[in-house]
Amino acid sequence: MTQEAMQMKERSKAIGRAQRALKALGEHPRSSKKELGHAREHLNACYAHGSSEHVWNAVAQVEEMAERRYGVPSTEEHRQLVDAAGDLEEPATAARGRAAEDRAVPSSTPAHDDVGLAPTASR
Repeated sequence: MTQEAMQMKERSKAIGRAQRALKALGEHPRSSKKELGHAREHLNACYAHGSSEHVWNAVAQVEEMAERRYGVPSTEEHRQLVDAAGDLEEPATAARGRAAEDRAVPSSTPAHDDVGLAPTASR
C-alpha cells in the first residue's frame, strides 16, 4: 500500500467535506460535546496527515458520524437502494422527494375550474 502525498486542491476538498459534516453534526440538537470533539479530532487529522489515504479515511469518519446522527443511510445501504431503483446517477434526496409525491393525496378539484362553462352575457 503506497502512501502518496496529497495535492493542495485534493486536501482542500477533503477538509471542506469534513468541515461541512462537522457543521451539520454541530447543528443537530442531539449531538453531544463528546461526539463533536471526536468529529473535530478527525477533522484535525485532515490537516495533520500527509497521506491521502489517512485524510480521506478521516473525512469518511466525520461524514459517517453525521450520517448516523441524521439517519442518512450508509454508503452500502444507499448503493443497495439505488441498485433496487435501477438509477445509479440519482441522489437519494430526489428518490425520497418522488416517493413523497407518490404518497401525496391527489386533489379532488379539477385543475381547470372553467371546464365546460361558457361565459354568460350580463344584462
